Amino acid sequence: MRLSIRPGDHKLKALLLLPLLAAPFLAAQERADLSQLGHQVWQTENGLPQNTVHSVVQSADGYIWAATEEGLARFDGAGFDVFDKQSTPQLPSNDIRHLNATAKNALWVSTSAGLVRLFNGEWTAFTAREGLPGDDVAMTYEDREGAVWIATSSGLGRFKEGAFTVFTSREGLAGASVLSLAEASDGALWVGTRSGLSRFDGTGFAHIEAPEGFTSGGVDVMRRDGAGRLWLGTPDGLLAHEGGRFARYTAAEGLPDNRVLSLAAGRGGELWVGTAAGLCRFLEGRCEPLPSGEAVSNGIVLSVHEDAEGSLWAGTESGGLHQLKPKKFTTYTTREGLASDLVKAIYEDRRGQVWVGTYGGGLSLLREGKITNYTTKDGLPSNIILALFDDADGNLWVGTPDGLSRLRDGRFDTFTSADGLANDFVRSIHADRSGGLWVGTRGGLTYMKGGRFKIYTAADGLPNDFVGTIYEDREGAVWIGTLGGLSRFSAGQFKSYTTADGLSDNVVISLHGDAEGRLWIGTNGGGLNLLRDGKFTPFTTREGLPNDTIYRILEDGSGNLWMSCNKGVFRLSKRELEEFADGRARALAPVVYGTADGMETRECSGGGHPSGWRGRDGRLWFSTIRGVASVDPKRLRPNMQPPPAVVEEVRVDGELVRPAGRVELAPGKTRFDFHYAGLSFVAPEKVRYRYRLVGFDPDWVDGGARRVAYYTNLRPGDYRFEVVACNNDGVWSSAPASFAFTLRPHFYRTLWFYALCALALALVVGQIYFLRVRQMKARFAAVLQERNRIAREIHDNLAQEILGASVQLELVARMLAVSPEKAKSHLDRARSLVRSSIAEARRYVWDLRSQSLDDRDLPAALSEMTRRLAAEGGAQTQFAVGGTFRPLTPQVENNLLRIGQEAVNNAVRHAGAKLISVRLDFDAGSVRLSVSDDGRGFDPAAAAGNGHFGLLGMRERAEQMGGELKIESEPGRGTEVSVSVPIGS
Repeated sequence: MRLSIRPGDHKLKALLLLPLLAAPFLAAQERADLSQLGHQVWQTENGLPQNTVHSVVQSADGYIWAATEEGLARFDGAGFDVFDKQSTPQLPSNDIRHLNATAKNALWVSTSAGLVRLFNGEWTAFTAREGLPGDDVAMTYEDREGAVWIATSSGLGRFKEGAFTVFTSREGLAGASVLSLAEASDGALWVGTRSGLSRFDGTGFAHIEAPEGFTSGGVDVMRRDGAGRLWLGTPDGLLAHEGGRFARYTAAEGLPDNRVLSLAAGRGGELWVGTAAGLCRFLEGRCEPLPSGEAVSNGIVLSVHEDAEGSLWAGTESGGLHQLKPKKFTTYTTREGLASDLVKAIYEDRRGQVWVGTYGGGLSLLREGKITNYTTKDGLPSNIILALFDDADGNLWVGTPDGLSRLRDGRFDTFTSADGLANDFVRSIHADRSGGLWVGTRGGLTYMKGGRFKIYTAADGLPNDFVGTIYEDREGAVWIGTLGGLSRFSAGQFKSYTTADGLSDNVVISLHGDAEGRLWIGTNGGGLNLLRDGKFTPFTTREGLPNDTIYRILEDGSGNLWMSCNKGVFRLSKRELEEFADGRARALAPVVYGTADGMETRECSGGGHPSGWRGRDGRLWFSTIRGVASVDPKRLRPNMQPPPAVVEEVRVDGELVRPAGRVELAPGKTRFDFHYAGLSFVAPEKVRYRYRLVGFDPDWVDGGARRVAYYTNLRPGDYRFEVVACNNDGVWSSAPASFAFTLRPHFYRTLWFYALCALALALVVGQIYFLRVRQMKARFAAVLQERNRIAREIHDNLAQEILGASVQLELVARMLAVSPEKAKSHLDRARSLVRSSIAEARRYVWDLRSQSLDDRDLPAALSEMTRRLAAEGGAQTQFAVGGTFRPLTPQVENNLLRIGQEAVNNAVRHAGAKLISVRLDFDAGSVRLSVSDDGRGFDPAAAAGNGHFGLLGMRERAEQMGGELKIESEPGRGTEVSVSVPIGS
């Protein structure tokens, strides 16, 4: 298939220009003057890997990317991150040819040795092995269907749904070496090759004939603008294609050079054209080149890109990366012809002429774009100009340190103290409504009218003779600022105000009265003051002002006050100030302007009056130490593009953690550093941040301009770091950037460990409980056993003896009257039984608790117990201890003592023994107690079943200790009771 498009002639140029000429005039007027565009350049000394920038693009996440011959650079407004073969092995070459940020949030990187895609933080390389036509890739292009076309020196490739398709001259392509690609408004793909143009409509290629005057040098670049026109950059000029026809533009129409290398369609309808001899703006059929002096204005411009905020980026051959952006302020300096850069006073006269008083350079007049200077050679008494004002007669009055001058009909006349001025050092001038002239000097205030002079000083009521600013309010009263306070002159009287009246500082250097009758007062160190209803309200840096010295106060007609200080020009709405004065706001948020907005310096100058002026067209003028800066508030266009916030880097205990997905961190991490950026490039130094760590911070933290947040000693848990950014005009990010992570706890701080500890504690408590229950049961059993023993003892002995005593007493009662002698014998028998019962009762009480063990050891207690019991029965005793004595547990000692007591007691009471032997033997693993007597003996087998509870109690005690009780006895041959108890070594 072959498509022939007939080249147009010069008439077609006019036809193509009609839509451009129909653009609204206002839009053209509001476009930035190219001479006033802000310009910044970055080169290798600023972090760029190499100074030849082949391509510039802004990715979907907001970064600016630059392709160089030594790698890929990513810019965040503060610095560059460089990606090369060393840091990114997926890059096949450091020679980056082209960058393409697609709608699918991918970045395609064309190199001299292959193609690389960056998507979701992952780099993927493609070469001829994966299906590319060739490894020498010139560029890529994404069409409206999402297919990516690849231009190589070996043909054209298409990447769609993960697969490559290759097109060469065999498929009808005009040439194998593809240079440029673009999609026309009808959806057809235009392909520029070294051999000509081809058009692909989805089914095949058609050759496009070149227009008249176009050689076969190829099409280096193609772009479609917002109106649907297709622009082609060639070695022979710029081509515009619309309606099936071409129009050609060359150096004859204003292009810096015929070789067009780069194109970018601006949002305002303009076309930015990069050539081999500089950059120009093509608009309404006319090329407007940038002012000379910069590499971007006369060098080789390889790439052009307009970012989301409207800044223009240009990559140059050996000149680095350039940024062009509209400036809010226009500054006039000695470069434009100003007499001196140090400006003290500025004033617009009744004819609309702007006069600039400089320090040391004289007087400058700005009129119709030209500057005229006046010095002492023209009749000025001094080249230091401190005050300016004109009167109703058209005279310009100029204040200097050497007198007051009047410019009339091109001639200067000078007045000094010899003519009636209070002092020659003139600092301020004001012409009032009545035709009088007020002159402030170092020696007082002078009023001139009708050729007469009247002087006012402190003696007349002024707070100080050093007079600065002068202002006349709507009632005709004159306000005078001095070094000693503020004074109001009305009806021939002064009323003064000082710090004693609420003024924040006595040095008053600027005054402004608004339409509502309020007076705004600027001081030297005390900030801004509002005088309303006789009350002063101060505003200082504590409330948010950038500085406490206010050189000048101007109002823009939209309810805003503009003030100058040595930290820039700042703007505050009167409404915001009033809300603060009424207690309805806690802080002020001024908008501060400086070098990022086009000022040569942010430092304004004071000492002259007026140091700022609002012109009749609404433009505001401010004096600075580097020229006079002007701004038109009506033409300011706020930067409404929300800056994307990104988390660039996370470091945990100094180690880098890639911010991708939720990250799990090992226990014990203590220091967390979050590095972030707000991707706004209009004024990166003005970007402000707020951040929070969800899971730790209860609310957002104001980070100011700081780009890193620090946290330490976080508890284990789930966290999410979030950050938002605010651009230079107060617009915040539409969504926060975030980094989620989990800090794992140590094993001893996990739930399963807590559960295990709780289980262990429960087991310990349960064991203690069961041991306690067991102990209580053992104690209860011992008590029950002891009670049973006592019951048996009482039943077998004490109760029988008491019963016997009762019987004897009954017999005494019966026989006392019949036979006193027999009654007496029965009474003696009763007394004997009672004594025996008392002895038994005492023994039972002693058996309840062995008091002998309270203050002595077991051998001593056994010896004492044996001696005492044997003495009651008249028996002899022997006691011995064998082995090495060692203390035993209280339970063992008590039980051994009770067994010994029971055995000795039985020998005395039942066996009628005359000799009782007790022996306590200790060896390595046991203790043995034996009690033997020479009594009447008994049959142990027969005694066991006949209710002898004493023998049973001894056996039970032996079993409690884990020991063994042995009883050896025969009737008539004595008894031996022994118990052996194991003990620990």
